[in-house]
Amino acid sequence: METTKKNYTPLIGSLYTNFIFQGMAAIILSQNLNALMDSWQATVQQVTLVISGIGLGRVLILYFAGYSSDKFGRKKTVQLGIISYLIFFLGILISQNYLQGLFFALFAGFSNAFLDTSTYPTLMEAYPDEKDNSSLSVLNKAFISLGQFILPLLTRFMLNHGIYFGLVFIGCALGLFLNLLYISKLGFPERAEIQEDAPQVKEEMTKKRKQPLFKVEGLALLVFSFTCVSTFNIFILWVPSFAESLHLMNHSNSLVLVSAYSIGSFASVFLTSLIVKRGVAPTLLLIWCTLISLFLLIGMTLFPSVPMFLIGSIGIGVFAAGGIWQLGLAVLLELFSKGKGRITSYYSIATSVSVMIIPYITGQLEKIDVSLIFGLNIMLTAIGVIAAVIIRYRYKKIMNEWHEIDTEVAELKGIVE
Repeated sequence: METTKKNYTPLIGSLYTNFIFQGMAAIILSQNLNALMDSWQATVQQVTLVISGIGLGRVLILYFAGYSSDKFGRKKTVQLGIISYLIFFLGILISQNYLQGLFFALFAGFSNAFLDTSTYPTLMEAYPDEKDNSSLSVLNKAFISLGQFILPLLTRFMLNHGIYFGLVFIGCALGLFLNLLYISKLGFPERAEIQEDAPQVKEEMTKKRKQPLFKVEGLALLVFSFTCVSTFNIFILWVPSFAESLHLMNHSNSLVLVSAYSIGSFASVFLTSLIVKRGVAPTLLLIWCTLISLFLLIGMTLFPSVPMFLIGSIGIGVFAAGGIWQLGLAVLLELFSKGKGRITSYYSIATSVSVMIIPYITGQLEKIDVSLIFGLNIMLTAIGVIAAVIIRYRYKKIMNEWHEIDTEVAELKGIVE
């Protein structure tokens, strides 16, 4: 099996490279907000509508992307994802107005869905003997953070030196094109249906277990998915503008706050994984991380200063964007183990709805006052804390009941044998 791992290393590296550009694509429009407003003769609200197009594209294509991955193969779906990003990066540059920009933004959403639905299964199929593939899957977040760290630094450099903003878009397209050529020459692992062992004892346990209620803990987890993503998406979209509106930083320096956020997010991916491996309950982590994010947002709003904004940016990266979304999904799949694909799509759609509507809503709030956007973020994060508390309470209750039943069944099995 060592040989298999070695053979697939170039493939995995190439797949992770896509996520660097995915991280850049998520923030490149907001990072170039002023340049795009000038280029399209558009308002802030019109550009944020274009940003919302990314979420809309993901929602529209999500089902087909999963079907494509299973039906036509992982490789073709990955290639579709890369080509969609090429259309996005180059399309934004050739757009003459925000409506054309909105059309091309849809392709970033398409790509996001294509890459997600093909990359995760490929990781599992490349290393089928790994007992825990989560460490491989979590790494994608690290590469997304890497992209979100690099892009603001590039944008700031270009602003300070008066370089055409579109060169970053062209650079991203070129990098993706080279990766497309490279990945087209690589072999992908054979698709495999992963079947779970279903011994008789497990069937007996399942029959006796009281099933979780989707309208309670399931709904709480979908709300958490929405609020968790909203917390860090609002932050990375608007923290530069918020700092500028308070006269804390000029435009080029304020972009660095997104890089600070990305450093926190990058480090937290590994930190979160380590904490969970040490035995800390994921549901407890959901509460603490969301609560600390809430305090940081309140602190930045009530006590605005450059040090506070830097601490807040790193902190939001660590506590809101460092893997708690993935932990929420893991809890959801543990509670609702039947129809994992369907359940995962619900969780993902909640995220996509956030990516679709939040930029538009915040764009409208910007007309009144940028500080209202952070007020909205505080409110949504507070709802996330409430959802996390409900998840923790219900999860503990269900797990205790399941443990008692499992013990009872195991004892009965021992008597029979």
